[in-house]
Amino acid sequence: MTKKVNKSGYVAVLGRPNVGKSTLVNALVGEKVSIVTSKPQTTQLNILGILHNRESQIVFIDTPGLLSERQMKYNSKALNREAVNALSQADLVLMVVEANIWKRADDYILEHLKEINTNAILTVNKVDRFKNKNSILDFLKDHSNNSQIIETVPVSALYNKNLSRLTTVIERHLPIQTPKYKEGMITDKDTDFRITEIMRERLMHHLRDELPYSVECQLDHFDDKKKIVMIDLMIRTQKPAHKKIIIGKAGKLLKVIATEARLEIENLLNKKVFLSTQVRSVKKGKSLRA
Repeated sequence: MTKKVNKSGYVAVLGRPNVGKSTLVNALVGEKVSIVTSKPQTTQLNILGILHNRESQIVFIDTPGLLSERQMKYNSKALNREAVNALSQADLVLMVVEANIWKRADDYILEHLKEINTNAILTVNKVDRFKNKNSILDFLKDHSNNSQIIETVPVSALYNKNLSRLTTVIERHLPIQTPKYKEGMITDKDTDFRITEIMRERLMHHLRDELPYSVECQLDHFDDKKKIVMIDLMIRTQKPAHKKIIIGKAGKLLKVIATEARLEIENLLNKKVFLSTQVRSVKKGKSLRA
């Protein structure tokens, strides 16, 4: 009897801010493991999304946006620490770019991959924006001709287009080894983290320009009863002015944000949720995590 062969490995998902990395990981895994907003660098920590197939296990590492133009201007050799950590454990890299958009930061990523002798699958996202797919052929051809690019796959993460082919290409380049995570596990982040990230996503969605990155969400209480889960969640910011913005006039904005978050948390937990939220300002100079 032939022994079943398992292919498994870590796949670092790298790219500029807002190219669709988190949307791609969520679509590939088949469940939301990383929050998605239009605000650049929403993802602040590496998050694992685990895809279980019949003969493979692919562990995606969703990284923060690697470089902004401003970061490149002030330090052309700087790499996000989380991205460096992802590369150090990766068996393969997905370099995510937008169709027909190539920037200096994309060149820099390729240069770094060459320096560390790491190959990548060029994943050209957002092809759904082009009805005539011939309009992106030159882009695919021009940017596939690089020693670090082993294959190029055009996709639409938003509309789940060509993701099965991308998965097949990834599997082709993974090492043969025993899977590291038990079947059914889709992320390394616990429920508490995922709940606070849901709230942070809703905050960023409604307050994209007004909300600073320093805002944090903290789970103060979680009580899983038979028919309902009781949750107390604290939103923390460094300025009283930000507290007022989050709450909104007569508390209306916070009510909308909390309602949206509660519905998504109920979907995550598959149970009714009572969500209580508070907003607290922390004195300047004091750590939000204290």
